[in-house]
Amino acid sequence: MNEFLQNMTSYQTAGVLLGIALTAHIVLGFVLKQVVAHTSKTKNKLDDHLIGAVSPPLKVLIWFGWVYFSTNAFKDQIEILIKVVEYIDITPIFIITWGILRVISGVESYMLESSTNVEKDSIRLFSRLIKILIIIAIALGIAQYLGFSISSLLTFGGVGGIVMGFAAKDMLSNIFGGLMIQMDKPFSTGDWIRSTKFEGTVEKIGWRMTRIRTFSKNPVYIPNSIFATIPIETPSRMTNRRIKEVVGIRYDDIAQIPVIVAEVEAMLKAHEGIDQSESLRVYFNYFNASSLDFNIYAFTNTTSKDIYQKIKQEILLNVADIIAQHKAEIAYPTQTLHIQK
Repeated sequence: MNEFLQNMTSYQTAGVLLGIALTAHIVLGFVLKQVVAHTSKTKNKLDDHLIGAVSPPLKVLIWFGWVYFSTNAFKDQIEILIKVVEYIDITPIFIITWGILRVISGVESYMLESSTNVEKDSIRLFSRLIKILIIIAIALGIAQYLGFSISSLLTFGGVGGIVMGFAAKDMLSNIFGGLMIQMDKPFSTGDWIRSTKFEGTVEKIGWRMTRIRTFSKNPVYIPNSIFATIPIETPSRMTNRRIKEVVGIRYDDIAQIPVIVAEVEAMLKAHEGIDQSESLRVYFNYFNASSLDFNIYAFTNTTSKDIYQKIKQEILLNVADIIAQHKAEIAYPTQTLHIQK
């Protein structure tokens, strides 16, 4: 092909190359359209993401070929184009790198669509790390191509890394804290978390800090290193909700305590909203100042706040009915005054 192009004038060469590039662009578009029509019928959507990722880089690569060979044809007439040709030699590396990054993003999108919230943060993290590593590797390769010493760059980077490590140790600790969050998964985006210092829903886990939306709808930004030093509770991952109540009976009704406790326990064991595989306890255990207290301890089947409140309400009303059926009363704070004659 080079001999064919050499026998033509520069303008003829550019025209022929334009025709070839235009034809290749049209053919590629037709082929990709047919491939998309075929892949859209499959259940697996990964191929759709991959085709969408590689299509733009392939089209850009075609037109780069036209620019490169056309510029090469005119370099004998325009001296400055000799330097241009030398520098645009590495352009395909950038185009291919762009295509690889788009493929990684396509795979990431596919995995995010088919993953749970707990996995999504890890997928995003590892996708970013892979992209960074690819960019660094390509950058080092280009530096080597341009004549820079890679060993010198790495030595300088090592020394500079030590200096930067001391200067930005807080930032680095936050970055590693974010990495540990993604690996250990104590919580993820959308989880409800709380500690002694904050409580809310996780909106975003970033490289340096995590954004939490409190229940008053205010955003709170917390450095990731904080999570390595304080205990974190994740209520949104609970398996059951607990009912823990203390009910007080009057001292006058002490004779009814055994039967009331037994009937409340039987009621809980027969209730559909109570998880019978978990601990269930109803015991009289305390002589209080104004009441005889018994504890109710059980777990609901649901973790929904609304359903839990309805179940708890029903149970407490049933307890009140049981107490009333035995002619007893729920105690309230009282004082008895004895007057000595």
